[in-house]
Amino acid sequence: MAIAIVAYILLAASVWYVPFSLKKLLGFQKVWPWHLLLAAVLGGYMLVLFKGIYALDSVLAAIVYNVLGVLFVFFIYLFFLLIAAYPLTLLSKRIAKRPLGIGVIAACGLLVIFGFINAQFFTVTHYDVPLNGLAQPVKIAHIPDIHLGSQRGESYLKKILSVIDEEKPDIVLYNGDLIESNIALKRELFALFSNVQTEQYFTTGNHEYYVDTDRTLQFIADAGIRILRSEMIETHGIQLIGMEYMNADRETYDAHVVNTLTIQEELPRITRNGDVPSILIHHSPVGMRYAAEGNIDVMLSGHTHGGQFFPGTALIKFRFPMYSGRYEIDRTTLIVSQGAGTFGPWIRLGTQNEVQIVNLIPVK
Repeated sequence: MAIAIVAYILLAASVWYVPFSLKKLLGFQKVWPWHLLLAAVLGGYMLVLFKGIYALDSVLAAIVYNVLGVLFVFFIYLFFLLIAAYPLTLLSKRIAKRPLGIGVIAACGLLVIFGFINAQFFTVTHYDVPLNGLAQPVKIAHIPDIHLGSQRGESYLKKILSVIDEEKPDIVLYNGDLIESNIALKRELFALFSNVQTEQYFTTGNHEYYVDTDRTLQFIADAGIRILRSEMIETHGIQLIGMEYMNADRETYDAHVVNTLTIQEELPRITRNGDVPSILIHHSPVGMRYAAEGNIDVMLSGHTHGGQFFPGTALIKFRFPMYSGRYEIDRTTLIVSQGAGTFGPWIRLGTQNEVQIVNLIPVK
């Protein structure tokens, strides 16, 4: 909550600071039109996000969502770079202010363009996890946060599914936030999953509750993907525990509350065999200590996007101490994905979209 308050204060400050700084550098006669424009972009984007307009089955809503998202990041970078350039403006006799202002704007533009291009691709990362009690190797494709909708559609999904075809995993896990917008609820899109020649499982993320949840889950089930909602199945010599999206406990802050469930309370209710390796699938990387206390061998999560782009990459660790990559607590391994897609601004800077391949290896 404190981070959010600081962020809102900085956004409000940028509405004042950016126009006055540009006036000083570029010689604008009036700043009020730029105040209004900046306030409209920032305020409009907050409205699109918090009112769920991005989740509508509307092409116009998708365009507004994406355009405002890119402009939002551009103005944020403009704010930071103008602050960084301020000491140079004090050297008025040595530094030409207009070229400096143009340079700052150009640098922001290049950052946004690079971030947008970077967001169109994904990388495949591999993790090897040795497990006691495992009879044979098990390969898992872990793919949370595709965010099908206003930014991701058929072509992007086909690229992800082609990786599954190449890697030939034993199990595919779509660990929440498969859908971001009702615009993705098309039979022909979900029909692509029917071509996957391996076991497919899905757990809910927070975004499945911001769209037409019943239709979404029906489309997923009709595509041949088994939905795990706080239940366990045994397959390939492991116990696969898929948890519905929930908070860690009743004390931990969660900005995306969709129910009253907690890992602390729900995980102990799932009966399992202590001699069989257990894999916990939960969209958010919260509650790992309860997984460790429950003798879970591996926990797989996403949700954080690794912060997605600066300054999120610097702030995310304060909200999620374990936000990207591999972590160990006692005998429990946590692997957190940066996500296969993006949410909000269609930009990646300092992070990558990723598909994770987790190889479970028997300990001899």
